[in-house]
Amino acid sequence: MRSLLFRASYIFFLALTILIFSLLIEILYFRRVLEKNAFLEARSALNFLEARITAYVETLELLPEVPDYLKDLAWLTDELQSQPHLAGVLVKEKGQILLNTFPPQLTPEAKIFKACRRGLVIGAVRYDCTEFEALPDRKFFLLLGVDISYEKRAFRNLLILSLLVFVAASALLAAGLYYLEKLARRQEDLERRLLASEKLAAMGKISAMVAHEIRNPLNSIVMGLQYMAETSRTDPALLKTIYQEALRLSELTGELLSYAKGFEIKPSQVKVKEILKEVALKFGPKAQRWGIHFVIDEAPEVKINVDRRWCLRALENLLRNAFEATARGGKVKISATLENNLLCFRVEDTGPGISPQEREKVFEPFFTTKESGFGLGLYLVRKVAETHGGRVSLEPSPTGAIFKLCFPIARDEKSQNPSGGRR
Repeated sequence: MRSLLFRASYIFFLALTILIFSLLIEILYFRRVLEKNAFLEARSALNFLEARITAYVETLELLPEVPDYLKDLAWLTDELQSQPHLAGVLVKEKGQILLNTFPPQLTPEAKIFKACRRGLVIGAVRYDCTEFEALPDRKFFLLLGVDISYEKRAFRNLLILSLLVFVAASALLAAGLYYLEKLARRQEDLERRLLASEKLAAMGKISAMVAHEIRNPLNSIVMGLQYMAETSRTDPALLKTIYQEALRLSELTGELLSYAKGFEIKPSQVKVKEILKEVALKFGPKAQRWGIHFVIDEAPEVKINVDRRWCLRALENLLRNAFEATARGGKVKISATLENNLLCFRVEDTGPGISPQEREKVFEPFFTTKESGFGLGLYLVRKVAETHGGRVSLEPSPTGAIFKLCFPIARDEKSQNPSGGRR
């Protein structure tokens, strides 16, 4: 659940960060557009006024007598009515003010004249200015103010809208994270219940299996002991039966304890040839008694990092299954090869093989196709392999079965075989 919540929190903060950056980019872009729009409006008005004043001066040069209405720039005031976005216009020539339409509260200050060439925003007015020469002996200074109150309102509304979007999106993301946390906790609770039910089911299965497996040996032991008590005779055959049934109970107890306790391994460097030598000593005589051809291939000169006892136990389980599945006159073969920094034992037999339906279940606990099996042998093999950092698999085979059990090779062996290939 912690992993799920961590991923959910990561996604929440990532989405929140992306949202914040998106809103900031949108706000900055919108502000840039508004500033550009105000700049273009100011430049357009400056060009218009410069053209009108230049035309006015040129007209005065052509007229023999200047009419009264053209003696000053008052006529320009009427034309400015068509420019409602202009807050005011100031025209000077040689320090003398020829026209000033700024209202008293917007009268330009000295700082405005110094910074207006780059554009200066004060309040809701943008000030821009320029100097131009209408005729060689007539230079004018032109200052105008553009009303940008609409742009200000638009930008303020955008900020409010962005804040609302941020709050709403954050609330939605937080709500999603909250419900995801609830789902994660519910999932954890369901997983805990499922695990408990699986344990109960496993305990029930173990109980049924133990009751079934113990009943017959106990009956044989009790009946044998009862017979000898009643007859006061010691029957060697009956003692042998009692001994075999007791061994069977001991084996079952050992398998169940291994299943319950798990594995505590103490790995050490073990030569592969020594492992195969012990396997040969144990299964060679059995192969002769059963009439099975037992083949052990030459092993590579390497060491593996394993717990010797558990490694032998896993190989013995595989070989025991192979011998039990192989008929007299058949063949069981064990070999060892290097595969990508792993030493893999291959146990092959010429038995009837394993059906496709059974192949997926062979490594599960309590699954067996034997009449008297416990169903823990291959499960223990899998646990041994996984505990050592290796693996076990059932390989495809046209006849019989092939099990491959792999263990890590020792570190010094890796340095001697850096390619990790077969040799």
